[in-house]
Amino acid sequence: MFLRWLYLPVSVLSLGFSMARAQTHGPGALREFEIVESVPQATSYGEPGIRRTPTVWLEMIKGAKTSIDVAAFYITDKPGSALAPVLDALTERAASGVKVRLLVDQSFLKTDHVDVDRLRKVPGIEVRVLPADTLTGGVLHAKYMIVDDRSVFVGSQNWDWRALEQIHEIGARIDNTRFAETFASAFDFDWQIAGDPSLPKAASAAVKPPSFAPVTEEDPVLLDSKSAEPLIAFPAFSPPSLMPNWLTSEEAALVQMIHASRRELRIQVMAFSAFHQYGPKGWWTELDGAIRDAAARGVQVHIIVADWALREPMQSYLKSLAALPNITVKFSHIPEAPEGFIPYARVEHAKYAVADGRTVYIGTGNWEWSYFHTTVDASVFVQGAGPAKTLTDIFDRDWNGTYVTTLEPGKQYTEPHTH
Repeated sequence: MFLRWLYLPVSVLSLGFSMARAQTHGPGALREFEIVESVPQATSYGEPGIRRTPTVWLEMIKGAKTSIDVAAFYITDKPGSALAPVLDALTERAASGVKVRLLVDQSFLKTDHVDVDRLRKVPGIEVRVLPADTLTGGVLHAKYMIVDDRSVFVGSQNWDWRALEQIHEIGARIDNTRFAETFASAFDFDWQIAGDPSLPKAASAAVKPPSFAPVTEEDPVLLDSKSAEPLIAFPAFSPPSLMPNWLTSEEAALVQMIHASRRELRIQVMAFSAFHQYGPKGWWTELDGAIRDAAARGVQVHIIVADWALREPMQSYLKSLAALPNITVKFSHIPEAPEGFIPYARVEHAKYAVADGRTVYIGTGNWEWSYFHTTVDASVFVQGAGPAKTLTDIFDRDWNGTYVTTLEPGKQYTEPHTH
């Protein structure tokens, strides 16, 4: 379990990690784990030394030799945007013989289908649509890419031009074959369901044993094992009904990480609520209880949400947290772009947490019940002082910056205009 490797010897876990070296892909400097950031233009966001999403995506795609698998909520390009070269590179690699598979959600295809339709026509690119709404009542909300079954990118970045230029996002690149094969097994599972959307068949396939040793919470992988600064990591997935049974469930691992915290917990996520916004009405006791219990133990809990979270009843829920000792909630408001209002942009969209300066979670889903129980999402958990420091620096830059406002329980806030 998570606690088993959370308290491994200090000589293994409490090690420094130079992210400046991690971002340099020269001889002797390549690392198997890298934090990646998207930064809204004309803002003070952006940690120095951290590579930006378009650079990393292009590097991964252009370096592909055999296969590229992409799970994307939707794909929306804009001429001249940072996403255009990414899609061009995807097309070029397909033309060169690389097998490209795109798995997208059905819900957005009603309105945002132009770019998916264009990619469908490219020889070497196969597109499938996952009917998550029909199967579970959720959506395919994951955003990840697997290259050559050896390299993975996972994070909050949608395949949307705004996610590369006008939204604050956090992701991670992991270069490890066993880790990538584990992600590929989750992708293959959903890919087969997209081809034959039968839950009974999916349930039968979910119990079949894997043909390799998957990376799980009980059997994590050691990254950068030959360096003086190794990391311990495993992936996790949601929902349990649309993943092989032998993979790690995301909700349980995240709750365990929070329960294991002892001093401080930093959370940055677009939306966070215990109210069931989608699915059966009710209260999300697992994560809500873990957060409140941490605060009761004396853990200093700092939470940043987007101003999009000011909608009710989420605003009231966040106030209920802010009213507790040891919990402070702030919401961010990113100024309008210099060129004017951009729909569904200029927002805090990251989904990550840092516990005690040594444990990191980077995911694709908001912190609401449906994102863990009905919606397809994915994440990476990492143990190591280096990634934790990098994310702490990113968090603290925002926490102490000019775009955030402390949420006061007795004050009513206006919902934002998003589109």
